Amino acid sequence: MFLLGCDPGPLRIAVLMPRPMGPGTQASGAPSLDWALETVNRAGGVSGRELALDYLDPTAERLTELAAQVAGDDRYVAAIGPGGSQAMADIAELFIAANKPLVSYTSAAADLLRAYGRTGVLWRTRQSDIAQTELLLRFAKEEGAQRPALLTTLDLEGSTFFSWFGFFARELGFPDEAVHIGTLKAGERCEQVVMDALKTRPDLLFLAVSTSEMLRCVTSALPPVRPRLVVADTGLDPYELTQTGLTGIEGFSASGDEQYEQAFRARHGAAARVPPHGASEYDAVLLLAYGLQVARGQGGKALLEGLKTAVDGREASAQGWDEANVRANLTALALGMRPALRGATGALAFEPSLYMDFASSTLSHFRVTAEGLRYDRRYFTGDASFLVSGGVLKNATQGLGSKVAESGWTPGSERTDTWALIAALSSGWSNYRHQADALRQYRLLRQGGIPDDHIILLLADDLSTAAKNRAPGTVRNQPGGEDLYQGALIDYRLTLSAADLMDVVMGKKGPRTEQVLSTSAGSNLYLYLAGHGGPTGMPVGAGSVEAGLSGGKDVISPELLRQALCTLQSEGRLRRALLVIESCFAGVFGEAASGGLEQGCAVGAGTQPLNGVVMMSAANSREVSYAGSYDRDLSAWVNDAFSDQLATRAEAVPSVNLAELYANVYLRVSGSHASFYNTAAAGRVATVPLSEFIMP
Repeated sequence: MFLLGCDPGPLRIAVLMPRPMGPGTQASGAPSLDWALETVNRAGGVSGRELALDYLDPTAERLTELAAQVAGDDRYVAAIGPGGSQAMADIAELFIAANKPLVSYTSAAADLLRAYGRTGVLWRTRQSDIAQTELLLRFAKEEGAQRPALLTTLDLEGSTFFSWFGFFARELGFPDEAVHIGTLKAGERCEQVVMDALKTRPDLLFLAVSTSEMLRCVTSALPPVRPRLVVADTGLDPYELTQTGLTGIEGFSASGDEQYEQAFRARHGAAARVPPHGASEYDAVLLLAYGLQVARGQGGKALLEGLKTAVDGREASAQGWDEANVRANLTALALGMRPALRGATGALAFEPSLYMDFASSTLSHFRVTAEGLRYDRRYFTGDASFLVSGGVLKNATQGLGSKVAESGWTPGSERTDTWALIAALSSGWSNYRHQADALRQYRLLRQGGIPDDHIILLLADDLSTAAKNRAPGTVRNQPGGEDLYQGALIDYRLTLSAADLMDVVMGKKGPRTEQVLSTSAGSNLYLYLAGHGGPTGMPVGAGSVEAGLSGGKDVISPELLRQALCTLQSEGRLRRALLVIESCFAGVFGEAASGGLEQGCAVGAGTQPLNGVVMMSAANSREVSYAGSYDRDLSAWVNDAFSDQLATRAEAVPSVNLAELYANVYLRVSGSHASFYNTAAAGRVATVPLSEFIMP
């Protein structure tokens, strides 16, 4: 408590960013932070106190140490920074534990929104890159492009573009085969990746990279005759593009409103470069000022609630971000009014219930010319024509799901039993969700009454005893959920090859495959595979997205899986089969062009369908599969979105028919198009209950 007459001093905010080096000329600086600070203080400050910014200028090596000090220091009510999504992820838990707001004006990775939305601690005065990914493909449509391609990194800065590009391509009407996605890796040569992209004859080549070195590598690898190159806003200074020597390069960058840009030049000179994230910098200070005003100058939980209350305001009031409007808004908030706030970026409106990111944003299109950088168009993602205008975690559009065909085929035998293979093909803490999903599937079958000797369970089995497991001996599939590990009878660790696994499916016993599925003419088969995948299938033991994409020698390919099922069919040892594939690019296991189920079985000089066999996949052949729920106590993603929805529906209504099950799951998964394959060879799937595969 302050003694009567004592000046409590300013409300201090730590800035985990470099101090500005010059008026609007330094990409690494933050000139608009000081500008916003000046505006707030000239408008009367917050609860009778000025704001103060302490620039702590962390090096990458000291960021975590410095962030821990700030999070635990009561002198600071909040922090602004750091630069980039990975840096924010590295220190997020420190601020969550301290109930101290951390506001970033450069981070935009979607994974952070999925993991930390709703905490009320992490805030970004940006919109998730999901919206920008849609904008890239909308721009391609607008420009008449037929074959868009993307080159991006798989780090946190580029992963959103990699993950959502295929989804929006399908949503906006591009044929799957017309879309190419190539991945780049920091520190590695890019020439081959660039050449592979050019072989697909793209008419628009999008680039989402996180370092200047990678930008220079790609631009230098392009031939003189090249497709149009469009650079996404991933934190790079667009003015660097003028140094490449390649005129005609285009790109997008975050924008403020026109008044902000005019005011910035009036403040710093007509020739000053408006910082790419200047408006977001400005609004980081405004956001905290407004939240502190509601909280009456208090930090901690009061400030966290104050931020939510402030941005939830919808009453008409003074608009804008200049001194007069800021004073009016601060006064209104102090009086208990809840004005609809605006900042230099536009409306300070955040994703409903998630709060962390702006619900909409403005991005500007630019082109590199011989005279320098020229901006020409603005795009507002809150426009109703944008799919993300209703929320960036966009679910698949109903009409774009798989068409469920029917045929007159019926099984030749009555059902006598059900057999199942449940396999998680990855290992390690970072892939926790795959084994957790597999254990939930195993529990679903066991609770349904299928005997354990009819279920083959394959897991790496390295989670319950992992050093990182803060709940030793357990594995769970929901944040804070029940343990699924105890009582699970694991038949194989992750030591079998792809060929071994197919031997298990086909019932071939051997030195490495003592436990197999013993199906017969009346048997239904349930097959669940979870792991990392790519265009060639699912590598056994792939530990990362990169490993899944690159494939390798030991891959469960679409052809290998299809041939195993064809063997069961030709030998009369299969009545029906339901396959569930939880991986990126899972649709390759269904598509005939990839050697999947719909190619059918070779019979003499011809083929015949794989009758009675259907497959549900987490994504189509050009999309990724998404992690679903993040357990902050474990620091792990504990389920995949598709598998979680599938299991939830199955647990609630085991008798649901396969067509209805697919429709329900499809509409509840965001970012990918869950797909349904080979229904034309399976009779009337709308009459086939799921219980035929999860119960005896």
